[in-house]
Amino acid sequence: MEMAKNTTEDSTSEAADRKGSKTRSRSNSSHAGKKTGGRAQSGSRGGQRRGGSRGGRRPDVKPAKPELIAPPKYRKGSMRITPLGGLGEIGRNMNVIEYNGHILLVDCGVLFPEEEQPGVDLILPDFSYIKDKLDQVDALVLTHGHEDHIGGVPYLLKLRPDIPLIGSKLTLAFVDAKCEEHNQHPTEVEVKGRDKLKVGPFNLEFVAVTHSIPDALAVSIRTPAGHVIDTGDMKIDPLPLDHRLTDLREFAKLGESGVDLLMIDSTNAEVPGFVKPEISIAPALDKAFSEAQRKIIVASFSSHVHRVQQVVDAAHKHGRKVVFAGRSMVRNMGIASDLGYLHLPEDTVVDLKDAHNYPDDKIVYMLTGSQGEPMAALGRIADGTHRDISINEFDTVIMASSLIPGNEHGVYKVINKLIRLGARVVNRDNAAIHVSGHSDEGELLHFYNIVQPKCAMPIHGENRHLVANGLIAVKTGVDPQNVVLAEDGDVVDLYHGKAAVVGSVPCAYVYVDGDSVGELTDDELEQRRILGTEGFVSAFAVVDTEVNQVVSGPKVYLNAVAEDEREFRTIEDQVVAQLEEAMASGTHDTYKLQQLMRRTLGGWISRKLHRRPVIVPVVADIATDVQEPAK
Repeated sequence: MEMAKNTTEDSTSEAADRKGSKTRSRSNSSHAGKKTGGRAQSGSRGGQRRGGSRGGRRPDVKPAKPELIAPPKYRKGSMRITPLGGLGEIGRNMNVIEYNGHILLVDCGVLFPEEEQPGVDLILPDFSYIKDKLDQVDALVLTHGHEDHIGGVPYLLKLRPDIPLIGSKLTLAFVDAKCEEHNQHPTEVEVKGRDKLKVGPFNLEFVAVTHSIPDALAVSIRTPAGHVIDTGDMKIDPLPLDHRLTDLREFAKLGESGVDLLMIDSTNAEVPGFVKPEISIAPALDKAFSEAQRKIIVASFSSHVHRVQQVVDAAHKHGRKVVFAGRSMVRNMGIASDLGYLHLPEDTVVDLKDAHNYPDDKIVYMLTGSQGEPMAALGRIADGTHRDISINEFDTVIMASSLIPGNEHGVYKVINKLIRLGARVVNRDNAAIHVSGHSDEGELLHFYNIVQPKCAMPIHGENRHLVANGLIAVKTGVDPQNVVLAEDGDVVDLYHGKAAVVGSVPCAYVYVDGDSVGELTDDELEQRRILGTEGFVSAFAVVDTEVNQVVSGPKVYLNAVAEDEREFRTIEDQVVAQLEEAMASGTHDTYKLQQLMRRTLGGWISRKLHRRPVIVPVVADIATDVQEPAK
């Protein structure tokens, strides 16, 4: 089936070359085929764009760089949508919506790094597309309080601190806590379901949706160019814990008025059926609590208020105290409790420093680390490096969150460590301990039939999820030509009720590494990966370019390389011969000599040892580097 012939002829012919961008040819049906499962890489700063499933690719194999077709000049009277994250990946969700010189941003999240990105703290959307147009930004709408939707807000506000933030009470409270860490005090507008707001030329209406965090909202955006709905993350839970249903009545009204483009969550589009209600995990939790002999440790996302509520309720029922562990968990649950989203029975929660006052069979630790993150609380407990919590035989560990695609290896690595220490691990493999916060295929079918959009643009998901969502749209009657399967950086124009990709802009990964933002490059990451897997070789030689001789060395030093340095003696004569031949041919520049030594060593190591370590050559020239003493 062919979907989304989304590079229109008239738009392509107007495409002008953009500074720093390359020409990327896009076949009309490439979104439904070639893009699925591949990783694309941007040519701009900061790093790669991911596509397909996370993990599974050798970190030393780089994909070919795609070529970019620059979008045409904005056509007055159209609505332009540019995703800067969240399409082709699970994380860093951000959409830019433009109309006649005004910009509305929807979400600004982060992506968490994988093992192949050592030392990286966070990955941000690439703000370069809007950096020169920040004065046109009327507001940032935040659909809910998960990190993959709000985590990048402080970094955006560093570029322009007065961008108004629009969101629900809990979402803005979570954002406030993040911004305080950066000494920021943003302008905020609190909204709730069915609230209407005019921001510049954008007429906004907010619609309540159910998700794994309270107070999630979809947003309806109207301009004279058309009507767009961005669902954010959502599911249709008929029995939510907080009794706040996805407002299907309001979505039906919006559908009756005509929806030109529906941008809809794709995460579970491949999963048949309907998501079970959140309350359905209560029996599994109760069973795990009743069978626990010693202390219980529950790992979840630090913002999963509904899941925490069920753990608190189970602990209270079984006479256990709850200890929140980890900065983000303590902070978020404190906020949720203060605002009335989390209900804590009296005397149920105790401080971590007081937990030792209670026997193991009367305590529950609620913490982070459900994705196998080595530095999260559960990862440190499994490694025996947590300062306050340790695993003993017959302890129970409950992994009460979804397994994000690509994190499987890390999660099962932690589980194996816990089991080796004697713990009983309860997870999705052996208990119905988790339900998703995203709509399965049946719910998406239902939702499409309610809204009946003219065009559909799947968002929030890897390529396989986006394609599956597009096929669902077609099943419900959306014309395949009107299903837009875009990727990060693709520019989508909505004009006269038709949506199409008209070009692409650079949309790199922007790495946060300590205090640096966007300074870490792919080449530097590659060096880190090699250091972590292949080791480090340094080589030192002294030459005299006046007589074209190697005076000393080369001396080879190894770090994190299994072989003995003596094995490298067989290559020393070849290095000497190469250096002296180069000097005799007129090469006296030490940098060029160093590169020659690197190539010679690298080729030999690759052939003989089948390794690719980082090689740092140093060549000192006594003819120029050694100064005569002053007379």
